[in-house]
Order: sequence, then C-alpha cells, then structure tokens
Amino acid sequence: MKYDVVIIGGVAAGTSTGASAKRVDSSLGILLIQKEKFISYGGCGLPYYVQGIVKDIDDLIEFTPQEFREKKGVEVLPEYEVFEVDFERKIVKARSVKDGDVKEFEYEKLVVTTGASPIVPNLEGIEDERIFTIRTPEDAMRIRGFIEGKRPESVAIVGGGYIGVEMSEAFRTHGLKVFLIEMMDHLLGNAEPEINEVVVNTLERNGVKVLLKTQVRKFVPDEKIKVVTNSGDMEVDMVLISVGVKPNTEIFDNVKKGVKGAIEVDETGKTSMEDVFSAGDCATVDHFITKEKVYIPMGTTANKQGRIVGRNVAGRKERFIGVLGSSITKIFDVEFGRTGLTEEEARRFGYDSGSVYIKSLSKAKYYPGSGPIHIKLSFDKKTGRILGAQMVGSDVHKRIDVVTSAIYGGLTVEELGYMDLAYAPPFSPVWDPVLISGNVARRYLKFDTR
Repeated sequence: MKYDVVIIGGVAAGTSTGASAKRVDSSLGILLIQKEKFISYGGCGLPYYVQGIVKDIDDLIEFTPQEFREKKGVEVLPEYEVFEVDFERKIVKARSVKDGDVKEFEYEKLVVTTGASPIVPNLEGIEDERIFTIRTPEDAMRIRGFIEGKRPESVAIVGGGYIGVEMSEAFRTHGLKVFLIEMMDHLLGNAEPEINEVVVNTLERNGVKVLLKTQVRKFVPDEKIKVVTNSGDMEVDMVLISVGVKPNTEIFDNVKKGVKGAIEVDETGKTSMEDVFSAGDCATVDHFITKEKVYIPMGTTANKQGRIVGRNVAGRKERFIGVLGSSITKIFDVEFGRTGLTEEEARRFGYDSGSVYIKSLSKAKYYPGSGPIHIKLSFDKKTGRILGAQMVGSDVHKRIDVVTSAIYGGLTVEELGYMDLAYAPPFSPVWDPVLISGNVARRYLKFDTR
C-alpha cells in the first residue's frame, strides 16, 4: 500500500503532524503507525492519574484510533512496531506487537515521531516486578494498580527531575514513605542553589526524604527491596526509576543524529535524508538564544514541531522559531518554573552574564493567600538582554511566562522593570516580583541606563 505521508509514532508530535497536514491538504493519504494501543494521550497527566486527581485513565486519552480516523482523516495502525525502513525504495516495514504479522507500506514523505523511552540503568536486581518506570498510560495503570492492590508503605524514587518530584507528591497522597534519590547536588535538572533550597525544603516539609549526591549501586529484592547506595541502604516496598529518557532512534542508522542520539533536524523539521522529517522527543530542536541544536523532550515542543512538520509535508514552507526550555511544575503547595539560560550556562556561550536573586510576595501583603516567591533572573551585563529565569513559590505560572515573552521579544532588564503588568491586590503587589527583579538587575549592568 502506498501513502503520501507515513508517520511512525503517535502521541503529541505524530498526531499533530497528521492533523496539521490534513488541514493544509485534505487530499493527502496519511498513515500513522503506533506501537501502543493508545495513539494520543496527555502524558504529562500520568502522575496525577497515579495520585488520584485524574480518576479514570480514559480522561487522559485525547483520541482513540477510530476517533482520529473519523475526525482527522488519518489512517491509523495501532499496536504495530516499525522495525525497518528502506530509505532508497521508500518502504516502511511494521510488525504486529500481538501476533507478529508483518505489513509493508510505501511513502512519498516519511515523518519519524517515535518519541523517547525511559532510561533504565544497568543495575543488579532492576528486573524485579516491583521496580517501575512511568512513560505511558499502561505504566501509570500498573503503578496505581500495585498501590491499590498491594498496599505498599514505602517507595524509593531514583531521579529528582520533574517526574520524580511530581511522583513524590503522588505517592505521599497515598500515604507512602518516600525516599527521593538524586545523584547530583540539586533537583529539577539545573535548579539554582537558592531555588533548589526552597524545593528541597518544600519536599521534606511534606514528608519526602531527599537524598542528594546519592548514587544507587544495586537493588537486592527480597520480601522488601533493599536499595544499596553510596551513602547507605534502605528497604522499600517499591521503586520508581525516573532518571531521564532517551530518543527512540535505534533503527534509523542512515539518518544523521545529534545530541544524545536524537535525529538532527533543521527549522522546518527536515532530516539529513531526502523526504524524511522528524519531530518530538526523538528529534533535536534549535535553542532560541544560543541557536545550538539541543535535546529538550517536552510535550509542548512536540506539538509545535509536529504542527510545523505537518504543514511542510503538505507543501508549506514554515520554520520553528526555537525553544527556551520553558517548564513548570507543582510541588505540593508551591510552583517551580524556569526558562532560558542560567548565569553559568550563558557564560559558557560567551555572554558576560550576571544574575540577581530576589524574594517577594505573590499578592499584596494585606490580601489573604499571599505567599513568598523567589526569582533568580539572568541577563547579559553588556547589553541588558534578559537570558533566563527560575522561580519557586506562589503564583509562579503567570510570571515565568512574562519572562519567557520578554526573552522572545528581545527585551532588556530595564524594559522588564517598567512593563505595564496588570495589578490588583488579589494578584500581585503594586511592584510585581518580576518588575522588582528587572529593576534590581539594572544595578549590575556595565553601562548607565539613566
């Protein structure tokens, strides 16, 4: 069978590609091949399903295969895994994960959106059935089923990134004793020291034992699982491995790969192979500030890249402006957000960078519900250009987006300090914390802004 476009992989990038291409040219014959039975779901909601905030896994499913066919006009082949691509003959070979049936498809244009898989370290004892990863709805259902069926009392989370931190709250909601193990001296990828301190204190205040600079050496399964680390052992009823993901690109040997083995793409989503595109968690993306190709697997980026690629395979010529690595998460009663570069990262790219740290309130001090907010703002001391920010505390979500917008707009810290942000006591002090950070940063510029 021959299609105008064959998409390998669904979820965010794949379904966005298919739907976008169809909107541009409804005559295109498009096939989407997906290894899982779920082709479109909110992966970022999986911790909240485990926690119980999301009651039913179906609430996270955006489209079933049948719904996607009917509403978007894209043919779907679920539970088939592509095992070979003949780029010269433009043929894709896929095998059923249920019965081994093999199908072949010819394409005019190919889109690789195979996503990423959890990194599973090669440690003794890691094959035990009480040791989990979380990436798919099936993973989340297994974890919640284990909690509800086996009633564990304790868990060790290996990895202090976003998923590890979010799952800490999920497990604490079920009453488990939680050990959060991170080999670095900070959480959440690159949390600044002042920000990291607030995050750690918040976790420990809510019953999570945080173990930084701790490396797991092996697991010893018995009635409980002994977790052996460089700083002591602990026994738990279950383990979650959350040390990051790796792009699913193993079978694409002929395509140029970049950082961390991700498929290298240009601003349009094109790869090194003729008529082959890629997007999402298996592909690189351009960083808006540094212009370097980076690997920052995020659902938001996957959707945007997929939309661009879909339009381009349908005949358009559109370009993706790049990312800042903007992200946010909730940690019990506080929020953590980041965007752009830290002072240290900016310095590595040749900026004469500086940073300021401020602590303020999220609302007028006399208004109920006001809480502390901590901001670390980075900037170029020669030009005043804003380069990044990290925030933790109350009402971070709106403020991190203000800084993100300022970076995309090329604003300076002086301009940030005088932005006409909306004000009312239930939402901010008269001087919003973002404005304060910009005004404090002005003091450290290498030119007179008066």
